[in-house]
This record gives sequence, C-alpha cells and structure tokens, in this order.
Amino acid sequence: MDADLERMSTPLPWEAEASSSGQSLLPLLEAREQQEVGKDSSNLNSRAPNVVLCLVFLEVAAFYGVYLNLVVYLQDVLHGDSASNAAAVSLWAGASYLMPVIGAAIADSYWGKYKTVLVGLSISLAGMVVVTTSATLPSLRPPPCEHGACCAPATLTQRLVFFAGIYLCAVGTGGAKAIIVSFGAEQFDDDDSGKSAAEREWKASYFSWYYGVGNLAVVTSGTLLVWVEEEVSWGIGYGVCAALVAAAVAGLAATAPVYRIVPPVGSPLKGSCQVLVALAHKANVRVPDNAAELYEEVRAKTPLLEPAREQLEHTDQFRFLDKAAVVSGADLEDASPWRLCTVTQVEELKILLRLIPIWLTSAVYFVANSQAQTTFVQQGTMTDSRIAGGAFSVPAASLTSIQTVFVVASIALYTRGVASAARRFLGRAEALTPLQLMGFGHGAVAAAVALAACAEARRLASVRAGAAPMGIAWLLPQYVVMAVSDASLSVGQLEFFYDQAPETMRGASTAFYFLSDSIGNLLSSQLVTLVSSVTAAGGRKGWFPPDMDDGHLDYYFLLLVGITALNFALFVYLAKNYMPKRIR
Repeated sequence: MDADLERMSTPLPWEAEASSSGQSLLPLLEAREQQEVGKDSSNLNSRAPNVVLCLVFLEVAAFYGVYLNLVVYLQDVLHGDSASNAAAVSLWAGASYLMPVIGAAIADSYWGKYKTVLVGLSISLAGMVVVTTSATLPSLRPPPCEHGACCAPATLTQRLVFFAGIYLCAVGTGGAKAIIVSFGAEQFDDDDSGKSAAEREWKASYFSWYYGVGNLAVVTSGTLLVWVEEEVSWGIGYGVCAALVAAAVAGLAATAPVYRIVPPVGSPLKGSCQVLVALAHKANVRVPDNAAELYEEVRAKTPLLEPAREQLEHTDQFRFLDKAAVVSGADLEDASPWRLCTVTQVEELKILLRLIPIWLTSAVYFVANSQAQTTFVQQGTMTDSRIAGGAFSVPAASLTSIQTVFVVASIALYTRGVASAARRFLGRAEALTPLQLMGFGHGAVAAAVALAACAEARRLASVRAGAAPMGIAWLLPQYVVMAVSDASLSVGQLEFFYDQAPETMRGASTAFYFLSDSIGNLLSSQLVTLVSSVTAAGGRKGWFPPDMDDGHLDYYFLLLVGITALNFALFVYLAKNYMPKRIR
C-alpha cells in the first residue's frame, strides 16, 4: 500500500524524461498556450460548421451522381450483362462504405481529420477526372448499339480505365465520408461553459443539419445529375460531379484558417490492446476496493508538445478490467505500458464494450430500413401508379426519392419547430437526448413495416377479389413513417457515438454508422434468401414467387415487425442501463 501511494507521486521510468522536459518549458508554453486559446476563440464561430456542411453537400452530391446511375452506365454504355453489372455495383458500393472505417483509423492515428479529408477528396477528384475522361473520349468506350444489331462489349482497357476511376472515387470519397462528419463536430469546443444559448443549440442540432444536408444532396443527384447524365451527356454529367469535388477540395484548402484543427491522439486500438495484454499479465491480481489506488498519469499541461488527452473517471462496471491499472512491485522497477495501463485506458475499453451492443441494434434496424429500397419498391410495382385522377403517374422507384424529401422535411421540422419548443419546455439546449432519438427511430421503423404489411394485405385482398389494382398512394404512409424513423435514428446514432466514443476513436465513431448500414443491408439480403428458400420448400409457392400476387409479402413484413419489435425492446433495456462517459 505504501509503495502504491508513493507511486501516485513518483513518475514511472518511461515518464521521467517527458516530465522533466515539460516542466523546463512550462512557463514559455503557458504563454504560448494563452495566445493559441485567443486565436482558437476567434476561429471557433459559426463559419466553420457552415463551411463543413457546404463541403458535405458537394461531396455527397458528387458521390451519388456516380452511384445512383452506375448500373445504367454499365448496361447502356459499357454493354455489360445484368448479372455482372449488379455484382460490380454491389462490390463498388461495399468498398465505398468500408473505406470510412480505414479512413477513420488513419485520421485518429496519424494524419488528423483535416488532412485526411483533404487527401481523400483529392483522390476522389483524380478518380472523377478519370471517369469523366472515360465517358467523354470515344476511344475509351465501345460504340453505341445499332438498332437490330448486337452491342459490342467494352474492351479490357476500356473497362480497366473506367473501373480505375470509380474505385479511386470509392477510396477517396469513402475515406473522407465519415471523417468530415466528426470534423464538423470538432469545430465546437467540448467545454460548453461560457457559450451562449444560441451556440449550444447550434452544437446540439449539428448532426441533424448534417443528415438533412446529405439527404438534400442525394435528392439533387437523383434528379438533376441523373437527368443530365441520361438526357444530355454522360461526359457532362460526370464532369459536373468532378467539378463539385474540385470545388470541395478548393474550398477546404482556402478555408483552412477558419477551422479548429485538433491533432491526432493516437491509435484507436492500441490502448485497448495494451489493456488486454496487461490484463493477461495480471489475471491473478486482486482489484483494490479503493479506485484511487489504481494508476493514472498526472502530466503537466503542455498541449504544444503533445495533444491534450481527456481523462475519464473510474466506473464500477466491468471491474475485472481494472486489473490492468493495478500497480505491482514490478511496475515500480521496470514498468511498460503493455503491463500497466491508466484508468483512462481501461475506461476507454469499457466504453467500447458498452457501445457495441447498442451499435448492433442499429445494424438490425437497417435490416428493416433497407426495405424502402427493395421490397417497398417491388410492392409499388404491383400497384396502379396513377394519382390525382390519372393526371400524374408515379414510378415505384421514385418513392425512394419521395422518402428522402420527407427525411429532409422532418429534420427541418424537428430543428426549427419541435426542438425549439422542447428546449423551452425542458429548459435545456438539448431537446431530446441522442438515445431518445434512437429509441424513437427504432419504434417508428416497426410502425412503418407494420403499415407496409397492412397495405400489402389490402392489395392482395383486392387482387384475389378481382377488383381494380390498389393505388400507389396507399404506400405513402409507410414511406413517410420510414423517413421520420430514418432521420431520428441516424441523427441520434451519429451524435450519440461521437459524444460517447473515446477521444481516440472520434473519427471511427461516425464510421461505425456507415458500417452498421452496410451490415444491415447484407443481413437483409441474406434474410430474404433464407425466407424464400424455407417458405418455398416442398414445392410450395412460398412468400416470394415470380408473380407477387401469388406470394405473401405481407407475411414477410409481419416477420420484420416481430424482429424490429424485439430489437426495440432490447434497445430500450440497453439504453436504460447505459452508463455514460464521465470526464474528469
């Protein structure tokens, strides 16, 4: 015990040199720090987040300008077959949504968020230039199909050039996609003391505006850019995408003095690995009853020498991990960060263990959410697309764009109306907590799929009764509720994971959102395959026959209602028992 107390005031061997050098420069550094604080204060204003949101619009619009019409280009211009085209788009989309995890690791460990975003967008610009060149030069694409004649397939060189371009876009845009979210949030100081009510409200609504701007960019791409590509010229359409990325790169470089640049704080996984290794070395060590006896570094505040690190308070959950922070006699003689870890490092691992179950419920959520782009559209193709007495016809695929419009509208309504009223009523800057937003999203997605089941049951009943086809307007309620659900959960998840993630994983925390979306879509495709094979066993028609009028898509929707309801109950349990991060 005496040795432990002595340890709390005596640096360990590997800290001695750093401590002495820090103390010798401390007076100068404190003076410089005051200057830096003044400089940062002038930069930390509303301009930086607004500029970042503009960059988000440019990046998302350019990305979806390629993505939404990619399968059409592969089919109509490169003359690929349907199976290979679908596989190519799926593989490219998977690479695009995997890159945010890699980009986040690079940003958190080495480059920082600003440099990672700048490099990523620059790589994407190079890819867009290659894609535009491929779509413009006749030598880089096969000749158009002649009526009644076979289409000449693209040569190997032509395919290599085009795919090199789109994969450069996947690497660049994918790497920057998640980082730019956390980079914008980073412009707000974590310390709310001294901030005005307007600043705190702006910080609380940032993730709502990010998601709204992103969806507005998707609508822009799905209407204007897709129209230009198909009706005017593929080269001009892709050229506009390249110009959008070029504007983002130039804008990011030109506005560098506006931003609050936070240096990387180290590998997001190294600290967790050190805790696990130290825990293995001290498996038989007893955890002291008094948490004050656990090891924590006490360093001079020298942010100009190294990034300032947040220190976390000790929690009693997962106490077996505290063994990694127990100071032994061997640590006083010759310690190593792989044998003795700080309380903060241990708490960071505990936070990850608390976040993973909540993250998994989000992956299950996206199984149901992905129906808006798949089974909902299939359902729409079996309805009468005419509305307003036959004056207009709404293609089933356009319902997805309508959902995106409702996402933007619901976010605007929440930030401008509901949130403001809730803040006044509750007397706080935060209208609803991120967990409450996520919970609302989980509940709403179950309601959306239930509405889809009711609409499909009504459609099948009218078909089997020989009545006229059901109008497509009957599907509108499920899309509206799904849009509200999407906006609520996505905004809540982005804000929750950014706020609760360890400091070393701020970039990766937003990347996990895109990863949960990808996993949800993968699980959805596997679920459809499984249900189709099981229900069609023994020669039965099953729930997914070639003619949907003979199937039971309504039963599939009811299955999803059960899955999402159980997932919602699990989320509520996890949210009620969640222990939030506490900073010293």
